[in-house]
Amino acid sequence: MCQTGYLTLKSDINQNRSKILLGFANREVSTALCRLLGLKLFSNTVEIVTYSNVNLLETSTTEELIEIFNSVLTSVVYDRNPVIRDEPSLRAILHVYLMGKGVDVRAEQHNFKGRSGILINLDNRRIVLELKFSKDGHDVNSLLDEAVKQIKEKEYGIENLGNRELIQISAVVDGSDNIRKITEFKQIG
Repeated sequence: MCQTGYLTLKSDINQNRSKILLGFANREVSTALCRLLGLKLFSNTVEIVTYSNVNLLETSTTEELIEIFNSVLTSVVYDRNPVIRDEPSLRAILHVYLMGKGVDVRAEQHNFKGRSGILINLDNRRIVLELKFSKDGHDVNSLLDEAVKQIKEKEYGIENLGNRELIQISAVVDGSDNIRKITEFKQIG
């Protein structure tokens, strides 16, 4: 895929390095490949644009956004559910889904104080989603408090905001086999 231009080298090639980092060649390629991966990964399509061409990420309340994210998480094909096993895999699922929909989404976006879980840039809104993962659902309240504290202290999403509305959401996913979705969340500010 590198020779055909779909992937490109993201690290230097030298004899002392045992691994080479590959990445998408450009945004079009990443969107197309994530869309294809989504066809294999998700059992159904969760739409974020209505028939009247309204982007639900731009217009939804925090509760409605959580419903959208939960729909994505619960649409992971049942025999691939073990892919959601920790915070990085959870972030990757949402990241792949949103990239496949052509959304400007960043995972672990760095700012001057740290890095946010997921940052979604839209025309009129920026959504910051700080995710925490509970394997068994027992520590969700403490994890939610940790995510809230993290967003406040690290000031995620404020850089280069412009005139966009900022929505900062702390969320905890209960990773229990029979749940696997966001069970606790809080909008900051």
